[in-house]
Amino acid sequence: MNDKVKIMIVEDETIVAMDLSLRLQKEGYEVVGIASNSDDAIEIYTEHKPDLVLMDINIKGKKDGIETAAALKKIQEVPLIFLTAFSQNEYITRAKTVNPSAYLVKPFNNDSLHTSIQIAIHNFAVPGKPTHPQPVVEAKDDTAKETLLFFNNYFFVKHNYRFNKFSLDELLFAESDNNYIRLVTTKKKIALRLSLQYLADKFNHPALVRVHRGFIVNIRNIDSFNEEEIIIGPHQIPIGRNYKDDFLKSFRYL
Repeated sequence: MNDKVKIMIVEDETIVAMDLSLRLQKEGYEVVGIASNSDDAIEIYTEHKPDLVLMDINIKGKKDGIETAAALKKIQEVPLIFLTAFSQNEYITRAKTVNPSAYLVKPFNNDSLHTSIQIAIHNFAVPGKPTHPQPVVEAKDDTAKETLLFFNNYFFVKHNYRFNKFSLDELLFAESDNNYIRLVTTKKKIALRLSLQYLADKFNHPALVRVHRGFIVNIRNIDSFNEEEIIIGPHQIPIGRNYKDDFLKSFRYL
């Protein structure tokens, strides 16, 4: 499965849109489409289901960027970054009504673009963040402590200053290793400096079940189990005595 963050661009200036697309691809993102108006944006959005939208506020047509953003959010909520050449005007006041995850003021550099994307994903995925972020020219990365985010049935894992995504269905189990946890997926193992309890508290998903003080499993991927252990592919995972009842009850909620 592609682990790149999928981004849609809505920008009616062709040169600007192409430049932005090239920048994003060089940063390791996947651009799933470029729209110059509201109708095209809705069509691309519905077909490709991007993980994030970069939306110019001042696109031409029957609907501007703010109205287009409102229409997209009715289809499905995703992180949205407004692009604007103005830091303070009536557009910003209107833009707040659709709760964007971030603003980016033109002109911007690659660092500002990349960091704003991280902040947008972070603000969207982490409860309690401000719903009306302030416009920024050079965004500063305040997401350093958030290395693991979850929304829309995907995990976003921060590695080398970039969020990489994988589906919940790809996760087999998480294992505690002193001050780290190891996420074992169908394709790779990912080590994060987090506690297993942090994972359990932060991602309260019915498919992720604590079965031992050192393990959380994705019960969707269990091959077999008995009273003492769980089998997921080649992996044998112990069932702790204090976790057995909750493990069995968890099957009722899927």
